[in-house]
Amino acid sequence: MEVINLSKKFDDKHILTSLSFSVEKGQKIAIKGESGRGKTTLLRLLAGIVAPDSGEIRFGDKIFNALSAKSIRNRIAYLPQGIDFIAEDGNELCEMLSTDKGKVTKSLDALFLDGSILEQPFAELSGGEKQRMLISIILGLNRPILMLDEPTSALDANSTKRLIDLIWGFPDITLISTSHNPIWEEHCHKVISL
Repeated sequence: MEVINLSKKFDDKHILTSLSFSVEKGQKIAIKGESGRGKTTLLRLLAGIVAPDSGEIRFGDKIFNALSAKSIRNRIAYLPQGIDFIAEDGNELCEMLSTDKGKVTKSLDALFLDGSILEQPFAELSGGEKQRMLISIILGLNRPILMLDEPTSALDANSTKRLIDLIWGFPDITLISTSHNPIWEEHCHKVISL
């Protein structure tokens, strides 16, 4: 993936200005910066949720635009922060997304969660349980590009290490994440500061 002179503003506030960088297949990268610097906006641009004001995003030989959006989005698994699902529990979400249930269960196990957690209502889960379960579910989508917004925000140091071991155990998955976590950042191949 290549980002070329990407700019975005909301009203008169410039969030990103002429940002350029590249991400190789299989790289794990973190986007860091103070709150309000545009980390989540950049992730949303890369996932095609919002459009840039100028610049371009390339996935191989394709420029991310209205014509290529569907085929590119089919390669991306994106997990924002603090989302509300219409599903009641993990099992229902897995069915809605047609996930690879075997991969979800293996990921849950690697993150020290029992598979039965998929049956528990989201409202009954702690923040860390929900975060680990949702990451396990999107890994079950088997997409080559994983975009995670603050994936360790509700995790302690041990859970963060388990998540690192799990995701880095998929060398072909390209990871683009936002982070305030120095442990996460030090494991990434590249850190982009905003």
